[in-house]
Amino acid sequence: MPYAVSCLADLPGSLQEAARRSVNPGEALPSICVFPGRTHLKDMYRWENVPGQALLFTDKSVLHLQAPLSPDQAATTVCLPATDLLYARLSLILMVGRLELVDQSLSRMVVDFNAAGFNIIQPGLQHLLAAASRKNINPAPQADPEVDRTEALLEQLGGLSFKFRNGLALYGLLPGERLLGCVFQPGLRGRHWRLFPYKVSETTLLVLTDQQLIIVEEQSRSRFPAYGWIFTFHPRHAVEKIAMTPSLPWQELTIGLKRLAGLNNDRNILLEAPNALAWRALWSQFGDLPIPSI
Repeated sequence: MPYAVSCLADLPGSLQEAARRSVNPGEALPSICVFPGRTHLKDMYRWENVPGQALLFTDKSVLHLQAPLSPDQAATTVCLPATDLLYARLSLILMVGRLELVDQSLSRMVVDFNAAGFNIIQPGLQHLLAAASRKNINPAPQADPEVDRTEALLEQLGGLSFKFRNGLALYGLLPGERLLGCVFQPGLRGRHWRLFPYKVSETTLLVLTDQQLIIVEEQSRSRFPAYGWIFTFHPRHAVEKIAMTPSLPWQELTIGLKRLAGLNNDRNILLEAPNALAWRALWSQFGDLPIPSI
């Protein structure tokens, strides 16, 4: 279970030296989360030791510390500036949680945790996402800056899926973030040789706010309803391209992300035609980039 500490001196001894080297004196640390080391069954034949870790959220970045596996090694430290954040992916599936942070060079920070302790991580994650979104130079236009339609749009979403409405409200939106619109796409199914059904995609929610593009998904590996959510947060400035192409009988939305050295990390999502039109209209009104006509 993750837990919070108030200062570097309260970190486990295996992480303190690395933390002192990495944090500038006087630098603010709004949130420090510790993930104790653990041993778990990796597969039917092997156990895996996961060293203790910590996430240190500063005003402008996040530091990931990982304790050494043996006494003769040093703890490792990775820093991700908020302005370089490409996306953050948060999985909350039953009691299993995972947070993945990726920058524009596709470097990754990954921590696994007991999902019951997400409330310990949430303030730091929200601080990081808010800091990343401040890089957005051209904020989304609003028809009336004094009108916040967030609650009305959440109520509409609740009529389609109360589960996704709650997930977005509880874990997706930042404090004070304005919801501009969303598109709810139920899971798609196809047929092999027109006879045998198979799953093409999971139920997906596309969300556009004044700060982020958020993708909310389910994940089910059985015929039973999926539990939990997977949230992917993209600061608006990290989106470099939005395109829609036919992928009969559906439309394929491509979300192109900024990256370094020609690396490709685009995201493709299948939408039914009415939902593709709804997303095109939403992005045309509030998006930063045009959608090419096909």
